[in-house]
Amino acid sequence: MSPDYQIVTPRLCLKLIDSAHSEQLQACVALSPSLHRWIDWCVPNFTALDAEHFIVSTRLNWVKSSAFGFGVFRRCDDQLLGMVAINEFYHTFNMASIGYWIADEFQLQGYAKEAVEALTEFCFGQLKLSRLEIVCDPENQPSQIIAKRCGAEFEALARNRYLFNKQPRDGMVYAIIPS
Repeated sequence: MSPDYQIVTPRLCLKLIDSAHSEQLQACVALSPSLHRWIDWCVPNFTALDAEHFIVSTRLNWVKSSAFGFGVFRRCDDQLLGMVAINEFYHTFNMASIGYWIADEFQLQGYAKEAVEALTEFCFGQLKLSRLEIVCDPENQPSQIIAKRCGAEFEALARNRYLFNKQPRDGMVYAIIPS
């Protein structure tokens, strides 16, 4: 997929974050304490250098087609609001996982739902995947609410499903399949 690929919704543009948005990324992460509990690289002291490294890593994953991290930008002013990503591709099973986060300042405005639904449509319509999973911490109620609002169904509490700070943690597994 081309690095200039975009998914456009009524309010949002999902696109690869570039270095011009480094300061916005740094602020989104550093000033969002709700994220620090659930995403191990989202830390209060997230620096401009951390943002640059993250942007390079995201771009490299994109070029290698190993993951597609989209910045969630508000169309009216190009403000970075957060991210959605397709990762953990399981080609044998024609499925992937998706993840999402929205900076604290922009939460509870429907942006996560709009972005996840657009990404889901892209995964089924363009990538022709047959299953998407959303995995979140059992205590991460906001993430579970978004998953359910986007049509995901709870399937299992999977033990040691993901790593947080290199330690295995249980994960709530939600699935979305095309209609």
